Amino acid sequence: MSYALIPDGYSLKKVTKAQKQAVIDKRRHDDVVALLNNPNTPIVVGGAVATIFAVRLANSIIAKIEETAGELADDTKQAIREATRITISAPIITGPSGLPFGPPDVDVADIFKAGLERFGL
Repeated sequence: MSYALIPDGYSLKKVTKAQKQAVIDKRRHDDVVALLNNPNTPIVVGGAVATIFAVRLANSIIAKIEETAGELADDTKQAIREATRITISAPIITGPSGLPFGPPDVDVADIFKAGLERFGL
């Protein structure tokens, strides 16, 4: 039988499966609440939604132009896609040591493109 070091003030208690599941559900709920209370969540979700719409807008513009004017050159298609590209610039936060940490500039279109390629879509 293995032993664990337990700090003073804590005790081990046998719990039922239902009690264990209740604790897991409570922690999951707390994680969701923490995510929703995070001030960066709307920025990330908004950037993702805007990127999806921008990509669809670029593809619909290309399709409409090709429908009315004929085939477009690849560089023209790329220029239209670049015009609808969205870049999210995340703030750099400094930690207690004064060193910066946090995400650099993130190009959301590249993230979604990589995801689509990974899942073969």
